[in-house]
Amino acid sequence: MRIIPYPIMLSLTLVLAACASTQEQEFNRNVAEANFKLGVGYMQSGHFEVAAEKLLKALQYHDNYPEAHNAIAVLYEEIHEYGPANEHYRRAIDLKPDYTLARLNFARFLCLREPARTAEGESEFQKIIADRNNAGANTAEAYTGLAICARQRNDPVQAEAWLRQALDINPNNAGALLELARLSQTQNKTLQARAFLQRYHSQSRPTLQSLWLGITIESSQDGDPLLRRDYSALLVAQYPNSDEARRLKQPE
Repeated sequence: MRIIPYPIMLSLTLVLAACASTQEQEFNRNVAEANFKLGVGYMQSGHFEVAAEKLLKALQYHDNYPEAHNAIAVLYEEIHEYGPANEHYRRAIDLKPDYTLARLNFARFLCLREPARTAEGESEFQKIIADRNNAGANTAEAYTGLAICARQRNDPVQAEAWLRQALDINPNNAGALLELARLSQTQNKTLQARAFLQRYHSQSRPTLQSLWLGITIESSQDGDPLLRRDYSALLVAQYPNSDEARRLKQPE
């Protein structure tokens, strides 16, 4: 029997260990990606509890997954868990500093959820706009974000100016259309608000926020009762466990 020299045996052991490690990493990444996609799908359909389970499982298998951190940050923000949202946004950006979507989401989060940090959010949006690598859609999103910050500062004139600039860059920017619908509604411009919301829904699937905005618009004195009924039915069907759905089910 031929005896394999010790150095060769050690080398073979290291190679086999490396192969096993690589296979395990690939398996973990595949499981993480599958759960990430499921989590995003559940989140988009309003099933937040299941979405959270899937996204947390994705991170359990692959913690250095910036897209999963960004997604679960959005989910935590949606359910008003702002501490974890902040942590996961930061983790996503730390892992991938050029991850523009996470930077946009985090800047918007600062303006909407952390009033004392509005200036920080605005600064981040300005940096994204100034970056030549972010021409086009990302720049339009950043202008929309600046408008949200201006609205939070109770400056509707500046907010509308930023939103118009976003639409100049991208006429189909869903976020800008939704914000203009919301801004118009607060100014009691029902027809204008309705038109912007309808344009939004032509570009993006209805969300809990957009449906509730539609109900609010059509609840005004010059609103359309039929449209209000349609928005209400869709909200209850798609988001039956939401606070908004429970409010609609209560007798008036």
